[in-house]
Amino acid sequence: MEVFKSILQSILGMDSQSWGLSYKGKIWHNGQSKKFCQPFFDKTTIITCQLDLYSGTLAFYCNGQSLGVAFTGLDQVGEPLYPIVSSTASESELGLGTRGCRYLSLQEKCFQAIKRRLAYNEAYNDCVDCLPLPKIMKSHLSALY
Repeated sequence: MEVFKSILQSILGMDSQSWGLSYKGKIWHNGQSKKFCQPFFDKTTIITCQLDLYSGTLAFYCNGQSLGVAFTGLDQVGEPLYPIVSSTASESELGLGTRGCRYLSLQEKCFQAIKRRLAYNEAYNDCVDCLPLPKIMKSHLSALY
């Protein structure tokens, strides 16, 4: 009789179309990992994932405390994004939920469009200063970056 060794491996973040956070504190994308936070081994740990499609960011929280933005540029993916959670730990409990969000005002949508347009310019704040906009709007745009 042959004995097979069972290996559990998360596949989130293993290709160019997925992004993931490991309990070891590493973030994964396109098969590459990098240290992001401290490992979380306690079975009472609650990890929250926040996808902000307006700013194109994916952030994580541990027990309500921000771990920071793990990934950017998700607003440029050009394909639908689907949230998914996985675990290779034997006693994991997974729960999915949503948080309500309000609709953005036309002004906020305009700010986001301008930000996306200028995002590839290294001199972002200099570009904002050249725009024919009131100072208060320039100040808000500068704060977005």
